[in-house]
Amino acid sequence: MNSLKALFGILLFFVSMVASGQSYVTYYKKGESLSQSKNWPEAIEYLKAALQGSGSDKKSIATRNGVAAYFPNRELGIIYFLQGKKEDAKQLLEKSYRDEPTDRAIEFLQKIDPEWLASHQLATIPQAKPLFEKDKLEKSAESVEGGQTLTLKIPVRNDGEGRFENGKIRISASAPVKGIEFEPLTAVGDVRGGSSRTAQLTIRTNNLLTDGKVALVLKLESESGTVWDEIPVNFGTFSPPAPLLKMVGLVASNDSKLILEKGRRVKAVKLMLKNEGRGTLSKPRVSLTLNDQILTPVNSGVTTILAGETVTIPCEFFVPSTFTAATATVGVSVQEGSGTYNFSEKLSVPVQEPTTPLVHFDKGSTKWEGTREGFITLLSQPTLKYNVINESDEPSKDLIVRIVQAPSNFGLSVPASKKMVLLESNKTAGDELKLGVSPKLLKGNLAKFTLRLENTQGKLLDKMEVEAPVLISAKQTVSIPSAEETLNLTAKVGELLDNKFFFNLRYMGDQYEDNEAKSNYQKELIRTCFKKGDKVSLTNDIVPAELIRSGKFPEAFESESYLNNLALWYDSYQVDFQLDKARFSPILFSDKGVSYIDVYVPKKFTGKSKSKDFSGVTVTQENVLQIKITFDRYRQPNGKWDSKQLFIKGVEKVQNPATIANFATTEEWENKVANEKNDLMSLSSALNGLVDNLKSKLPATAKRLVAEPFMGKDGKSEGANAYKVQSELANSLALKKLKWINAEEWDPLKAVPNEEFLMEGTFEMMNTGLKLKINLRNFRTYESVGEAETTINPELLGSTNK
Repeated sequence: MNSLKALFGILLFFVSMVASGQSYVTYYKKGESLSQSKNWPEAIEYLKAALQGSGSDKKSIATRNGVAAYFPNRELGIIYFLQGKKEDAKQLLEKSYRDEPTDRAIEFLQKIDPEWLASHQLATIPQAKPLFEKDKLEKSAESVEGGQTLTLKIPVRNDGEGRFENGKIRISASAPVKGIEFEPLTAVGDVRGGSSRTAQLTIRTNNLLTDGKVALVLKLESESGTVWDEIPVNFGTFSPPAPLLKMVGLVASNDSKLILEKGRRVKAVKLMLKNEGRGTLSKPRVSLTLNDQILTPVNSGVTTILAGETVTIPCEFFVPSTFTAATATVGVSVQEGSGTYNFSEKLSVPVQEPTTPLVHFDKGSTKWEGTREGFITLLSQPTLKYNVINESDEPSKDLIVRIVQAPSNFGLSVPASKKMVLLESNKTAGDELKLGVSPKLLKGNLAKFTLRLENTQGKLLDKMEVEAPVLISAKQTVSIPSAEETLNLTAKVGELLDNKFFFNLRYMGDQYEDNEAKSNYQKELIRTCFKKGDKVSLTNDIVPAELIRSGKFPEAFESESYLNNLALWYDSYQVDFQLDKARFSPILFSDKGVSYIDVYVPKKFTGKSKSKDFSGVTVTQENVLQIKITFDRYRQPNGKWDSKQLFIKGVEKVQNPATIANFATTEEWENKVANEKNDLMSLSSALNGLVDNLKSKLPATAKRLVAEPFMGKDGKSEGANAYKVQSELANSLALKKLKWINAEEWDPLKAVPNEEFLMEGTFEMMNTGLKLKINLRNFRTYESVGEAETTINPELLGSTNK
């Protein structure tokens, strides 16, 4: 009854298939599928239905969906064989073999009759010979990580003439491997004789994969299970990519070895972590401990640490000053944001006493105030500003600051010590020390001091050397000569030359004078014209010029040699000095302060020689002489300067006479005197306004202004200009009943408040003239009382040189 129901169902299926336009190929495929599941009764019905549509087996047949294999005789014969119906099976298998020989048909025919293949002329039957093309096998990679896939491309070649049908590759592992997944069989399909085909195998991995190697064996099998070839396949395996942190460094900010100091916070320490794993560490949270005490969370700024990457994380440590151990333990913990990975490590870091003071001076911030253009001067009140830094995380109490000056300092006094009651941790505090200056004792050009930082027990915590340049303006040992003084000097010079030097020199060569008289003239010349003990050089104009040029005679003689040779070589001669054409330099001063003036006078010498070297030669020389005359200056009761004790210091020949035009004649000096008087009147007028301004800023009780030489902004003096302005300013102040007191003569201890004030003058040469700025100060507080300035026309400063 059940078989009838099954048959009725099949018939209904056939009817529906025909109605829907399905072909006999569809019956074949359905029957083949049922056979593989061992549903043989239904499989037989479907295969018989297929044979009704087409009774011949074929390797390929066209269908609506492409090309398909069609072997209903063979598959029905196999079912009969499995059911024990060998004769029915043999008929169908031989029919299939005659239609399209296949290994599968031969395989079952031999199972029915082992001699069957020999009796059917085996040599004439085309045979397949499949094998792997081992040298062409491709792997997508030589290794694989957990979670990745590996693809194998396996070429199969059929070296036989017969078709290799429904081939397959069986995959097996030489040893069990966790984390590897693959299909044990991979279809190759049909491979015609002399052709190749490539099969593809995908190997999958999972999180269980470990580091190592995998050995697989691939076997090439026929549909019946015959093994034709095999090939080993090896590849490396790695566990799934995961981070693996390692602490590779904990160093100081300069990359040197980290050493902690007691009481000092060590900042910018570099913690270096390296990810030696293959996975990325995401959102790491870094925490530190010092001696198991949790430190402030580290803000690393690191969001990920890639595989192979080293990151540097800044951190800081503090060991209290009471810490006694030689090392401290630093703990480092890192946790991945997801919590799947954790790292921790500890190491020992050496601890030592501070190598530099925890509380110390800020050596870069010291500065001087109360100086003049950066210099300690006679009237400055220098104040040293300093800062003290506490680098510890602990407050410091009762700090003492002392200043000690070097033994080489003169004229400076230092204050008593300063006390800082409390300096908070990691703070800076500033203070100042005011020095005293004694103008009469101040010496040197550099003041040196030592700042000492001590505790109340006198223990030195830090010290610092400080310096300040000292500027003591050169005392004006000589006043700047006026044009009037120079003019008066030219008259005395003319008298010396004409009445003493020229006069005696002429009569030494007079043919009518006897030798005794000539000797007396020579002695008188020496006595009146040359200062006793001086070595005076006179240009050689008593020898033929060609003999001097040849080097036979010197260009100059010492004065006595000159006069003796003149008397010895000439019985008579003539000299002519053109004093009316003389030109005079301004009054000058040597490095030693000796005053002198240069006079330029034309001279002609003519004489017939009796010297054996140029006997009978009439020597004639015309030269312009430069006569240097020294003298003593003295101040007259009326305050004006005069001169005395004039002597000739030397006589030289002017090599280029045209240059003497730069010097003035007596008449030109008279014009300079007139110009100078006009300039001084104008300068006095210009300064009167400045003085009135200063007077208005002082109390009515003011009587004296203490000043040192005015200076430029660089500490240098403006020389003659400064002196000239200062002299005229002193005169203008005197008219307003304000006395100028030189700083080196002033005693601060005897100064009278509200009567005496300090006066600082600063020069600056501008395009418009000499800018003079005056600052008045209270000598006790050094506070400015008032300022005034003026600009002086440069034409008013140099009339003596016009």
